[in-house]
Amino acid sequence: MIVKKAYHCAYEVHYHIVFPVKYRKALLDDRITKEMKEVSKKIEERYEMK
Repeated sequence: MIVKKAYHCAYEVHYHIVFPVKYRKALLDDRITKEMKEVSKKIEERYEMK
């Protein structure tokens, strides 16, 4: 867990991804899972998160 510190505050950011569909297992096939991991890595790099 990494706490970011600014001039007047300290914070951490948590993300929770929600798929509000009836059949989630059908949605999350290998192709979609791989794409989600790639997008998450790009967001991690862009915003200096871990």
